[in-house]
Amino acid sequence: MCYSVLGEIASNEIITAIEFKKDIIIHEHVIMPNHVHILVELRNESITNIPEGAILPMADGSDRRGRLSPLQKGSLGAFINRYKGRVTRRCRDVGFVDFGWQPKYHDRVVRNRKEYDLMAGYINENISNWDNDQTN
Repeated sequence: MCYSVLGEIASNEIITAIEFKKDIIIHEHVIMPNHVHILVELRNESITNIPEGAILPMADGSDRRGRLSPLQKGSLGAFINRYKGRVTRRCRDVGFVDFGWQPKYHDRVVRNRKEYDLMAGYINENISNWDNDQTN
């Protein structure tokens, strides 16, 4: 795969995560022209506690009880949020002001060695299957 400038940024941020993030292990990854696959193992010794719910006064005099859901340190969501944010900032810094991600991400729990081998194989074969990709 010959990366574009954006692909280089996305790849460099994964390499940075591999080097510096101690609470994850990135087993496999591939940067594609329009998406990224990352096989991540969470290695958390602890995850932060979920904060208590808040009481929000409403204009009609009632109270709404609820909680804003901040990202938990060490969670997959926190890792993805940080990765996407760093890539976005770097892309915009080099002039790609319209760069953006889809709003969410797709995740899947790998439960055993067979599933791991299937996911790792899919990631590693993704480049050779690019010509067959419907969104190519």
